[in-house]
Amino acid sequence: MPTTTEPTTRRRARPGLETRAALAACAAVAAAWLIVLAAAGPEPAGWVGLGLLIGLAVFLSLQHMLVFRPLRQRLRVVRDEPAGDPAGEHDRPAPDDDLVALLESILLSPSEPRSSLRHDLDELEAKNRQLVEVADIGRELNAALPYRETVERAMARIKSFLRADFVALLIRTPDGGFELQGSLGVRSRSLDAHCCSEREDCPLREAVSGERIVRSTGHRCSLFPHTMSHQLCLPAPAEGVGQMVLLATSTTGEHLDKVTDDALDSLREDVRSALATARKYDSIRRQVVTDHLTRLYNRRHFLHRAQEEVQRSLREQAPMSLVMVDIDHFKRFNDTYGHATGDRVLQAVATQLRDAVRTTDVCARYGGEEFTLLLPTTPGDNAVFMAERVRRTLADIRYTGLGLPQDASITISCGVATCPRDATAVDELLELADQALYRAKHDGRDCVRQYEPESRP
Repeated sequence: MPTTTEPTTRRRARPGLETRAALAACAAVAAAWLIVLAAAGPEPAGWVGLGLLIGLAVFLSLQHMLVFRPLRQRLRVVRDEPAGDPAGEHDRPAPDDDLVALLESILLSPSEPRSSLRHDLDELEAKNRQLVEVADIGRELNAALPYRETVERAMARIKSFLRADFVALLIRTPDGGFELQGSLGVRSRSLDAHCCSEREDCPLREAVSGERIVRSTGHRCSLFPHTMSHQLCLPAPAEGVGQMVLLATSTTGEHLDKVTDDALDSLREDVRSALATARKYDSIRRQVVTDHLTRLYNRRHFLHRAQEEVQRSLREQAPMSLVMVDIDHFKRFNDTYGHATGDRVLQAVATQLRDAVRTTDVCARYGGEEFTLLLPTTPGDNAVFMAERVRRTLADIRYTGLGLPQDASITISCGVATCPRDATAVDELLELADQALYRAKHDGRDCVRQYEPESRP
């Protein structure tokens, strides 16, 4: 069967450095002889030419023996021998392949020019560009940002860098499965990480267990569409967070395959560091805005959020209610059963309030035995209903585990004011809710009162 070969383009071989040096020396000798010939005539020029030829021969011989032959020998030794001797007594770093290839192309004058050198230089430039881009990503991600914002920003930057169709950040759960922390590129309720906890061939499990970069092709998972046949998994265990793994998928491996392992190693270190920093940031931030005893927000944070919610209520023309809560006869708990029991009573009330509000609501300890609730998009009547439910729950529970007698109960009084019906400023809302609370105290405690405009003095 006839075979076909692809035509190859051959370029004329360039002479080696020794040949070029010899030619240059010959040209210099010839030029000197011509100058002597023109100045002194043929007879003296003949003797001078003979001397020049002898000197040229001596020069080329010395140059070959003392310079080029030792260089060739040393180059071949460096090219062929391992980085260190077998005994390991005189270890030295391995030679730079690019430098050796460059010296070979200059000194050894190969019959065919080395086209791989240009290719290697292009790869080196691409690698450097990737490392520079990863460094930019690292600087951005390691800014002092909340954890959720750090995850979202990481997803956007990594997806762009890898040119992936889908990226996800997952954390290893105690039962061996994975929980999705963030994703970008595919939105579907059917995508989940359930299969990753069951299949042994899952690249996520392989990356985490082996603590190495895993590239896979053709793996199918419920976490991403089956059309994304190329996957890349980067383990990134973060201090204070857990075993994290970054997943990137693409319909083709055109761009994922070009990203070097060095760039990926640097990227996962940046992600790991950024996530750990973000967790510490959130922890410190919670300490600043949280009451240490009840674990609710403190007064300072409540006032800041109240200002934001009032502005949003006025901007969107949506009601926002504020509830003041006070524990009835709290001084009696402290005086009768001790301050430790009083602290446990505060914690019990805080727990009931936290369980009663929505994730969009703000529950805070305002001071002493007073609490405040900030209820966005909630009319006054709805706020009264919610406060009544909490009041009844607290009154019906017996708190013998707190150090109270079996027949003791905890009751609260509440006052409600609403924006914009009652007031459009935080200070005024607090004052009106406090007036409603005072009326609840006056009416016998253990009740909820809503501020009535006609009761304004």
